[in-house]
Amino acid sequence: MLQSKPWNWNVADSEYWQTAASEVFPLINRWKKLNSTRLLDLGCGVGRHSFLFASHGFNVSALDLSPDGIQKLNETAKANNFQITAQVGDMIALPYAPDSFDCLIAYHTIYHQDDGGIKKVISEINRVLTPGAEAFISFNSQANSAFSDPQNTHLSKNTVIKNTGHEAGIPHYYATKGDIDQLLTDFKIIEFSHKEEYYPDDPNYISAHYFILVKKP
Repeated sequence: MLQSKPWNWNVADSEYWQTAASEVFPLINRWKKLNSTRLLDLGCGVGRHSFLFASHGFNVSALDLSPDGIQKLNETAKANNFQITAQVGDMIALPYAPDSFDCLIAYHTIYHQDDGGIKKVISEINRVLTPGAEAFISFNSQANSAFSDPQNTHLSKNTVIKNTGHEAGIPHYYATKGDIDQLLTDFKIIEFSHKEEYYPDDPNYISAHYFILVKKP
């Protein structure tokens, strides 16, 4: 299992990562109706989803491997009077007791692992969730252009190391639907979707992800 490596948020801190993703907004009402408000924002970055859920009354804990990201999150939280418990930590060994959360977001984060690492992260997610808790998790799809980019290094049939850009040296796990079914065998899958995004300024690049809502039995 490769050692986890943080993002440098002083380089990657673009407007995109400041804005909450459209996919997470339906979770606000869904989880409120379920009285699920103890949220872990796993791989929180600079806090775009932590701020969104905190502003809707959730009790938010936020974790990221990057000290830069957590520092930026804390600065914004203080300036806006958000009550968020944020800390630096590795998602392969979450610093929380079992049954600590009744909802969790892991948006574009747990796939920054190799084959062994992603299995460990999913096991940790299972451990810190209460029975009946839900988690919204995104996975890289093998339809993503980066998976077949010859500039990147393949470590296995699923894991790629990027060699350029702000993610250079960071592993990425690219999944098929079958891979995800296997990884999430301890959960009940509630929603499962696949999304491809295309960009006018780079028509040859495809960004592709799976978005899965799961429930811990």
